[in-house]
Amino acid sequence: MGNDRPLPASTGWNPELAETLNHLVYTGVLDLHQLETELQKLGAEYQDTVYSELIHLLTHLRFEPAEAKEHWQNLLEHHESMRQRLGSPVDLRVAIVSYFVEVARELENPTVIELRLLEQTEALAYWDELTGLRNFRFFSECLVQEIIRCDKFRTPLSLVMIDVDHFKSYNDQYGHAAGNETLAQIGRLIDEAGRQVDVAARYGGEEFAMIAPSTEKTGAQLVAERARLAVEEHFANAESEAGRLTISLGIATYPADAGDDTELIRCADRALYMAKSAGRNRVQLFGHSRRSYRRIEATLNGSFFEISPEAHHFTTVDLGDGGLRFRTDRELEVGTLLDARLSVPGAGHEIALVGRVVQVTASSKEGETEAAINIVDMGSADHKLLTDFLRLLG
Repeated sequence: MGNDRPLPASTGWNPELAETLNHLVYTGVLDLHQLETELQKLGAEYQDTVYSELIHLLTHLRFEPAEAKEHWQNLLEHHESMRQRLGSPVDLRVAIVSYFVEVARELENPTVIELRLLEQTEALAYWDELTGLRNFRFFSECLVQEIIRCDKFRTPLSLVMIDVDHFKSYNDQYGHAAGNETLAQIGRLIDEAGRQVDVAARYGGEEFAMIAPSTEKTGAQLVAERARLAVEEHFANAESEAGRLTISLGIATYPADAGDDTELIRCADRALYMAKSAGRNRVQLFGHSRRSYRRIEATLNGSFFEISPEAHHFTTVDLGDGGLRFRTDRELEVGTLLDARLSVPGAGHEIALVGRVVQVTASSKEGETEAAINIVDMGSADHKLLTDFLRLLG
């Protein structure tokens, strides 16, 4: 059905959920009872986003999750009302058209099309025909969704931008047909170098991108280096120097390097430029840093507990989304798990977190040591307070 509305800013597209719903819709007859049972199961993981994706699948209309859920409930009532009026079963798709044309009035000129054909057409819009990789449209929507997931689960996300070195010279010598075939080969090598969770896409021209979900910068570096080496070895035996193609790669990580998808792309592009400037055929980290979380200098007071209930005072040196560094007069060992309380201005209470000591060094202040901890657990409300405070400082 037509009249596709713009994607609401707060609604992230979830390809995994969309594929699951697509499978449910196409498993034989669209049994309403079975569908409702499956929706309840999916709702435990995806909340109201389930209804947003389902309605988009069935009607090509986009709604905020809460609005979509309300439409779905009203649609079911409309479906039952039609069944009672007609005195016979009513196909759910018929009820959907009736509801959005006559009741919700979201469709002015609906186009009736076989649903499977429509979804096959939609699927093609997310694939690059030349390389067989995901295209720029899919990459853009997926990156936004993965950043939302990062914020929810407090995990890093790494982005790898990739460019084929001296590709213009290759095209000039071998022609555009050979160049296209080579791009397809490079795309396949990049995709094979990635893990199952990674998303490889053709960004445009001879430039590629790879989204590495829940991956710190050092982890993305390993994947990028594997892709670089695969391309280098594949073209190493070319007859001419122009045929020995290589790739340059730049890596940036959210939230350490950027606060949103646009900035993350810009940072990864800058790292890619540095890789090119440094001689090509190499992997470059943005800012020459392996850190995957932001760190901002701040002096906050807090306390922590080890195994005993006795609290020990500490003062932060710097802190970020994923950890903090502090001074204390207590001797600590790497690996120790701490139950900590941190006083954040404006929070109204001490925020609670659990962290594991990952580094201990001597402090410049006599009688104290510096310890760095990675946060392994924190309540969502306290995490929001800390994130808001970091944004205020940054």
